[in-house]
Amino acid sequence: MNFLRCFHDIVSNQSLDFESKINKLLVFGLEVFDLELGIISKVDENSYTVLYAKTPDNSLLPGTVFELQGTYCVHTLAAGSALAFHKASQSAIANHPCYINFQLESYIGAPIKIGDKIFGTVNFSSAKDSLAFNDDAYDYIELFAQWLGSEFARTQAKEQLIKNSNTLLKLEHVANIGTWEVDLISDKITWSEQTYLIHEVDEQFQPQMNSAVEFYKEGPSRESITRAVELAIEKGKKWNLELEIVTAKNKHLWVATFGEAEFDEGRCVRLFGTCQDVTESVMLREELKQKQAQAERLLEDRSMLFAKISHELRTPLNGITGMLTTLVDEHSEEVRAEKIKIGLRSADILLSIINEVLDFSKINHGELKLEPTDFLLKTIFTDLTSLYTPLFKNTHVTLQVNNTIDDNCWAFSDNTRLSQIASNLLSNALKFTENGSVTLNTSLSKVKTKLSLNIEVSDTGRGMSKGFLESLFSPFSQEVDAKNSKGGTGLGLAIVKELVEYMGGKIKVKSTPNKGTTFLVNIPIEKGTEQKQENLKSTLDINGSELSVLVVDDNDINRLVLHASLGKLNIKADSAVDGQDAVLKCRQKHYDLIFMDCIMPILDGFEATKQLRSEKICSHEGTYIAAITANTSSQDKLACKQAGMDMFISKPFKLPILEKAVINALEHTVKIS
Repeated sequence: MNFLRCFHDIVSNQSLDFESKINKLLVFGLEVFDLELGIISKVDENSYTVLYAKTPDNSLLPGTVFELQGTYCVHTLAAGSALAFHKASQSAIANHPCYINFQLESYIGAPIKIGDKIFGTVNFSSAKDSLAFNDDAYDYIELFAQWLGSEFARTQAKEQLIKNSNTLLKLEHVANIGTWEVDLISDKITWSEQTYLIHEVDEQFQPQMNSAVEFYKEGPSRESITRAVELAIEKGKKWNLELEIVTAKNKHLWVATFGEAEFDEGRCVRLFGTCQDVTESVMLREELKQKQAQAERLLEDRSMLFAKISHELRTPLNGITGMLTTLVDEHSEEVRAEKIKIGLRSADILLSIINEVLDFSKINHGELKLEPTDFLLKTIFTDLTSLYTPLFKNTHVTLQVNNTIDDNCWAFSDNTRLSQIASNLLSNALKFTENGSVTLNTSLSKVKTKLSLNIEVSDTGRGMSKGFLESLFSPFSQEVDAKNSKGGTGLGLAIVKELVEYMGGKIKVKSTPNKGTTFLVNIPIEKGTEQKQENLKSTLDINGSELSVLVVDDNDINRLVLHASLGKLNIKADSAVDGQDAVLKCRQKHYDLIFMDCIMPILDGFEATKQLRSEKICSHEGTYIAAITANTSSQDKLACKQAGMDMFISKPFKLPILEKAVINALEHTVKIS
């Protein structure tokens, strides 16, 4: 049994690595069996690959491949256990290719198994005869094969473990998932490489229970993880949370942390789990939540808008239809004139509501744009005073105006929006003041090197409660009661605030119930360039009878209204029902002035104008074309200009704007002549 002791000494020698042990065992086997060749092979289907070999001249190299059928090992594998013979030439395998090719007389080998599967063989052979192999030889070759199977299995498991570990590291990196473990017996925390990367700490950092918890942001996140750890240790409860951490480099991240506990005899001995950087998905989810909330808010605003507008439109529509109906059989000129005034006033209210809705829609969709021009700043408030003074007649409220802006102060801003801001504040003040006064103060002040327009509108009206002031500038907000309901869309002040802030200004409000309200507006103003001012002729001086005019509109009522308005200017115009009809008429007759609707079937106003200009049917010098449309955006104005139109008129129009178009056309024809 000495060979067993030698075998044990070799395999248990910790100073030798695996290959050194194999070489020694092969050498030892050759001595034991007194043979010349020792081979350890790997068998794969019909292939026999040499892994390790010992030969007299070292001519058999690792990696050499033979056909399995050409080796004696095919019989060993068929037997499934150790097999030996010492005189091949006198046995049944004398015709075997291995004997024919290599003349190997003696052989002993055993299959190497890993579990139930064949890995390969270990065998010793020689071309010389040998004595018959005894039981000790069989025991040794079987023991050698078993040890090799065990070692190869351990090597495969190690390689697979390394492969799995590398795969896990790659997956951790791709998914940004780190693993961690807390040994509660040794109080040691182990982090994976990705966990270190997530927390942005260097490799020398050694996490402790307290320091690991402190990465979680102070407040709800830290409280949640602390409570989760406590419940896991006490009751074995798993956790799966999304919490915020602050890394070592002070970066705020969101992590999905999962953890569970391991118990031994009722005692928690280990915590383990994962943490994943989910910042991007959390941010995306929050963004989607905000967009959803915004969409729901817009939908709610739209629903409220429709409900409110459908109610508010009825009053002016009732005024218009009611007055028109009663005018049919009315013969008194005085009564007819009064009813016409009421109808026109109702139309103005209707237009005001529509404009508010359009402005609110533009603001909601981010389409609000300013159109700055050079203008005399003081004239805005002078015109507003003239407009509002009559509205205060027959009331118990007086209008006081203090306009200290210099007469020659030119500004570059959107005068329409400035007028709208002041007008809305004045209308609001008048609406909610039953007695006393409304005061408009306007002035300019210098803020560093820039000018600031100051608008103050104060009243002695009902005032507002502190609670209502907090929602004053929200759409549809109105403080009304059963006795003091004033109606309206509830959009005016919301639009004012948006306009003021869009123009870079600020708005403040002070109010005391039953004492009054004061609005303070400050808007930065750029200095403007002095412009040559036009002196429009009065209606009495305008005579357009010498002009040849064409009205282009697909709507019968629109054409009738335009013809009636032009009749006041001594103009009898021709008509065209669409762009194609207009081009045809212009080919047959020259027109000095064309009022061109933009949106029409067959051929719209844009294309019709382009055709008239490009084909020289109506040259810029010979024909003045005024766009007349219900679309009023800056894009529409630009489209009209690009099509070749000279002027832009929005519907519903009033007589003064038509007068301006006629004057421009008259001056145009004079210049040509």
